[in-house]
Amino acid sequence: MAINDNNKHTGPQKSFEILKEDIANLAVLPNRPTNIVDLGSTTKKFKDGHFAGNLGVTGTLTAGTLAAAALTGDLVVTGTVESADATTPVLSTAAGKTNTGYLSLTGKTSGSFKILPADATAQIVTMAIAAQTSGASTLTIPDQAGVSSAFVFTTLAQTLTNKTLTAPVITGAASIAQGAIDGDWKVLAASATYDASASPIALTGFSWTVVAGATYIFDVDLDTTMTTSGGLDLAFALTTATLTSIRYSTYAATATDNGTAVSTTGTTTTSATDMFSSKTAAYTTVRVRGSFVVNAGGTFALTACQETSAAGGDATLVLIGSRARVTRVL
Repeated sequence: MAINDNNKHTGPQKSFEILKEDIANLAVLPNRPTNIVDLGSTTKKFKDGHFAGNLGVTGTLTAGTLAAAALTGDLVVTGTVESADATTPVLSTAAGKTNTGYLSLTGKTSGSFKILPADATAQIVTMAIAAQTSGASTLTIPDQAGVSSAFVFTTLAQTLTNKTLTAPVITGAASIAQGAIDGDWKVLAASATYDASASPIALTGFSWTVVAGATYIFDVDLDTTMTTSGGLDLAFALTTATLTSIRYSTYAATATDNGTAVSTTGTTTTSATDMFSSKTAAYTTVRVRGSFVVNAGGTFALTACQETSAAGGDATLVLIGSRARVTRVL
């Protein structure tokens, strides 16, 4: 604050009069040429300042303490906002107000992350981060596509909807709720016709993803129409996947099952291996059961065609409603 040296008082009275005049000058600060109150040195400071209006700081406010300050409007900070309490530093929105406060972190150009507590909880929810022993990590909230949702927690009983579990490890007893869909089952939605067709064709929808090191059991139950000219060939096809081992048995019978039934077994792990191939009788049902261990992950699928190419009235059909299941057990 510039000191007025033009008054004529001396002693304590002089200092008091100087102070009175300079305070009066502050009230007409706009009349000063530069609108500046200059103390002359950074070592000189105002002891206390009490402002009934607004305080605007053009430069930098440093090394100061705001005690019980009420800031209305936006506080723009360059650098770090830090609570320096030596014991329990806290960053808190004001409690006891009419509306619920929240903490909002806004992106550089758009988007924000809002933390909004519920007034009615009457409890504190603490989020604790465990010591990270192998370096930094990032937790990402995926695109919610405008859908409000909730986090899933390990110890809270919750219902999951529309989730895909890849190679889950389930410990203890598990059950499928009534009305739930068992995704291991595949059912033929339309009959597959093989007319003069002896080249393997994928049975629509009969494909399963398998993972390395896992053990699966499978059960194939086909309803068929064929003649002894065309017959049926049923094989498995692997895409990317390889098998460590496989064992299966087949059974086929006619409608009367009068001594024409046939059964076979096999252990060949090569893709496109025939598990059933016969035209000995006009079989109406073909069933294959077995298990396999996966070496490399990929897909396991079923293909079908005629054992011998035959056309017209000798066409082979795998009928609508035929079904198969591949289920991981280990």
